[in-house]
Amino acid sequence: MSTVAWTMVVEWMLSTLMIAYFGGHTLPAAWKTLNTDFSNYYLTARLAREKNETARIYEWIWLQRQKDHRDIDQRIISLVPITPFSTLAVWPLASLPPLAAKHRWLMLNIGMVAAIAVLLRSLTGLPLRRIILVIALSVPLNKNFLYGQYYVFLLLVLTLACWCYARQERFLSGLLVGLGFGLKIFPIIFLGYFLRKRDFKAFTGGVVGATGAVIASIAVFGWQANRVLFNQVLPWTLRGEGLDPYNLSSASVATLLHRLFIYEPQWNPSPFIHAPWLFAVLLPLAQTLLFAPALLLTEPVDSSPERMHLEWSAVMLGSLAISTLPAGYHFTLLILPVCLMWNAVEERGGLAAIVAFLLLSTAIGYPGWKTIGAISPWALFSVPRLYLVVLLCFVAYWILARQKRDGKQRRETWFWAGAFVLLISLSIALGLRHQGELYADYQWRLPTAADMLQANGPVAQSDTILFTAMVPSRYRTATQKDEAISFDASKVDQLAVAATSVERWTEVAGRESAIVSSVPGREKIPGAESPVVSPNGKWLAYLREEQGRASIWLHALDRPESRDTGLTPPEFDALEMSFLPNGSLIFSAESNGGRPGLFLLDQTGTVRSLGSEEARYPAISPDGHWLAFSKLQSGNWHLWLRDLHNGQTSRLTHADCNNVEPTWEPDSKTLVYASDCGRALWFTALCRRHIP
Repeated sequence: MSTVAWTMVVEWMLSTLMIAYFGGHTLPAAWKTLNTDFSNYYLTARLAREKNETARIYEWIWLQRQKDHRDIDQRIISLVPITPFSTLAVWPLASLPPLAAKHRWLMLNIGMVAAIAVLLRSLTGLPLRRIILVIALSVPLNKNFLYGQYYVFLLLVLTLACWCYARQERFLSGLLVGLGFGLKIFPIIFLGYFLRKRDFKAFTGGVVGATGAVIASIAVFGWQANRVLFNQVLPWTLRGEGLDPYNLSSASVATLLHRLFIYEPQWNPSPFIHAPWLFAVLLPLAQTLLFAPALLLTEPVDSSPERMHLEWSAVMLGSLAISTLPAGYHFTLLILPVCLMWNAVEERGGLAAIVAFLLLSTAIGYPGWKTIGAISPWALFSVPRLYLVVLLCFVAYWILARQKRDGKQRRETWFWAGAFVLLISLSIALGLRHQGELYADYQWRLPTAADMLQANGPVAQSDTILFTAMVPSRYRTATQKDEAISFDASKVDQLAVAATSVERWTEVAGRESAIVSSVPGREKIPGAESPVVSPNGKWLAYLREEQGRASIWLHALDRPESRDTGLTPPEFDALEMSFLPNGSLIFSAESNGGRPGLFLLDQTGTVRSLGSEEARYPAISPDGHWLAFSKLQSGNWHLWLRDLHNGQTSRLTHADCNNVEPTWEPDSKTLVYASDCGRALWFTALCRRHIP
């Protein structure tokens, strides 16, 4: 039997084995459970389809509450760092029950994989068996199905964009790339590629497509949710801080540099050296060095299919190499560049090069790298997948560099190189500015339990602090006394807590939220959330939600037989509130769909604005003298203090991070608040700070 025949047999055998694994293991497992990410897309799309208010979809506890109300079988749910537009992929399925929707989604994904194979066959001219082999060897593709991810859809969009580009449908290709930007931010990098090729038709298509995605997202989810994405979520994500930035399982340059150079008391107590300035310098430098060759090696005047295939591959691989928080299933996207590069690799190295190339691309998706990396005591040896991605990236650059180039384009190449130098300089300057005072609140940080991801909504008492903690299984009420932290043993989500010295009220979430008292015999308050108790213990204020919008209600604790009363007019979407000593309320709310602000609700029922725009989380000191609150400035929430006697305000925090949910200790001189400084976006820990 000839070498060609043996190669065909091996290709079919490998494909058959991997397809059998997919059909016998991955698909049945995916079919039985929701797993993780599909629930995030499904719930967000369902909220929009049901015409619920969606301004708060990026708030962890708010979204968890919506998940519980709809009985979705998922422990923790979140939209960070997903774009709202990407959830529209499952919009047509959002009217179905969650698991039935996932079944339809899986069937659609199988159809999309078939369409990708057909497009790749037409685009590359490879035999279908080789296309099938590349797809079958993709372990990330199995993860994509298991979790119900949307990367098959994104791969289809980018493959179709490349196919259109090869057929001179340049505007349509750019339009599809713009759609890809709506699904995942990184395809916007292709606009730089189009400019480098002087392909203004494709560039215009990309701008139109991206603009259309933004407009569609605003039309469906509203202005506020998209403002949160671009002003708050995106900057943190680009630094690798959308999720735990010290977790080396993501194997990115950003997480490696975080682990080496930034100290964090809980997540990274033993860095190589605490030198945040090194992180600010090295991250943009490394990212630029990894990606810049993809554009610098691009030939503006060479439109040959082989060159175009290699250039698209280089851009995609460079994008994956600089990704700040890549998960294993992201590398489903490798299917496109591997197929595009096959012929070039085979021409230069024959069968041996193809085998090495396939081994390298397949090894990137190996799920065991996380376990292997965790064994190593040294961070540099804990990210083998990162080095494999970089190696594959450099293979693409090496092949591009070996091709004959037009010497006349050197001046333009130097221009692009200069642009990259300016970009590095700007990024370093912004990074150094970001690091200023970022770790100052470590001196006020309270001890944190090892398995606790977030601390929310603190309530300070004389010697203890109550708060809501996110642990891997659910949200639970926690009690902190000195350095000891204990958790309630509830088997359902506990999303908020309020307390006096003798009684505690906890929001328990299920098909609806209810407030439950710790005192035996008290009836629970149905349809109630986010309790706040008055200083004299006579009143309990809470939120009641309808279609995602909340109003403030009042419950008389000393007259349990009386009916609860609604306090806020319908134009207010109430967010948080705090009692004054006289029983009046200061609350935060969005009025008529505007930005959140602070309002005073007096005992006569009159509401007036306190003149603080983009302000939330009011907390009134027990003596009624001070109002602490958070104000959004430059994409971050900062603590402010207002003297309620004379109206003067002063800013307490200045670091480029979020300080929220303040509460006062009984002395009216000490604040306890939640801070994500040095951590991940909204993964807050508690701080205690004396106010002079």
